[in-house]
Amino acid sequence: MEHSHLEFKQIWDDDYLKHICAFANTPGGGVLEIGKNDKGKVIGLPNIKELMHELPTKIKNILGIHADVELKNENDKQYISITVAKYPSLIGYKGTYYLRSGSNTLELTGQALSEFLLRSIGKTWDEITVPNASVNDLSPNALELFREKAVQSGRLKKEDITVSVEVLLEKLKLTADGFLKRAAVLCFGSTPERWITGAHIMIGFFENDDVEIRYQNIVEGSLIEVVDNTLDLLYTKYLKGWIRYEGIYRVEDYLVPREAMREAVLNAVVHNDYSYFNPIRIRVYETKISITNMMAKIPEGISFDDLLNSTKSYRHNPNIAEVFHRSGQIETWGRGIQKIKDECLKYGTSDPVFNKVGCFFEVVFNCTKSYAKTILRENNGINNGINNGINQDNYAEITDKQKRIMLLIKENPTITTRQLAQKIGITDYIIENNLRVLKGKGVIVREGSKKKGKWVLKKA
Repeated sequence: MEHSHLEFKQIWDDDYLKHICAFANTPGGGVLEIGKNDKGKVIGLPNIKELMHELPTKIKNILGIHADVELKNENDKQYISITVAKYPSLIGYKGTYYLRSGSNTLELTGQALSEFLLRSIGKTWDEITVPNASVNDLSPNALELFREKAVQSGRLKKEDITVSVEVLLEKLKLTADGFLKRAAVLCFGSTPERWITGAHIMIGFFENDDVEIRYQNIVEGSLIEVVDNTLDLLYTKYLKGWIRYEGIYRVEDYLVPREAMREAVLNAVVHNDYSYFNPIRIRVYETKISITNMMAKIPEGISFDDLLNSTKSYRHNPNIAEVFHRSGQIETWGRGIQKIKDECLKYGTSDPVFNKVGCFFEVVFNCTKSYAKTILRENNGINNGINNGINQDNYAEITDKQKRIMLLIKENPTITTRQLAQKIGITDYIIENNLRVLKGKGVIVREGSKKKGKWVLKKA
């Protein structure tokens, strides 16, 4: 069976040198067997002696590499086996470069070729230097934020960060030959787009998939600041919060837990393929939120499902990832996707969905109406125990002031109108109106006289 390290051919054709070229560029190398059909069955080779003499020289002269060419016998039929090792430098055939992917030989072009060339010399896209950038182009706020987060997380000591910007960047390995790396201008640059187009996050609100965008924001700046700024914008402008009270404290429950959202945004920012100059996009709908980023090539031998379920991490941008690791924003390599799942499970919402859509990686949080109803009925139940004293069918229509009145009544059934007004900070008249509404909804009743009686929260 053919795979990334094995190819069968019935006869020899000089164009098959591209398969040998591909094996030389593929980790683990490969074997090309001549004289076998597509299923790997030996069918014999008529000019086998001539080929055994010509092939080693042809491979050496045209590709510039050495390959082991062997004559083999199976079921009294002969075939040729050509074994090729992975070469440290990139090998080309007629000015073109090839690589094995599964059972296919692919021509490397454009961005894929650029990335492969970098990887072949042990470099990644984010560590290439930016000659016209200097420390003066970095954001002091971003650097200070990094210092604070790094010390708070315990990933760096105070003495590690109380140094000059130049020394700090050197410690983070964000400079080379006196120049800033791309990772440096992305993570800390005041305007990263000056050097890298598309280095921002777009947020848009849509009513559904079929309508145009209703409103949008673009979050720009250093990556170290963009994550927090994106989360603040999402949870103040785009996402609805259901209000409840714990004691006298107001708590807002959102349809997507903030920690899961943070991890998803971090995942997009750290692993985005910035070489395609495509911004990260966050689409917000009434019942779902999707986050998409350009996806780097999955390593050979790893499927998309493996990527989702593995605890190992493939760092497409290792320099960017190290900055976020040092700042404490990435807890453990390879745990990002599982952490998103865990946070959603702990919060009680539905599992997120992870998709590979063409060149994009997408995470979708589904916020169903049934879940919103659960939030209202369960999480908004003042101090959790008050649900037993609320008419659940009317609860969604109760205002924040009325919830606070109910909480105070639960704590002190004999509380007076004046005391309620003083604790909440509104007039007696408004309190009386709200009490009247609550009684009309059947949520509370008054037992006894006005002066000596008490309030009772009715059972649902």
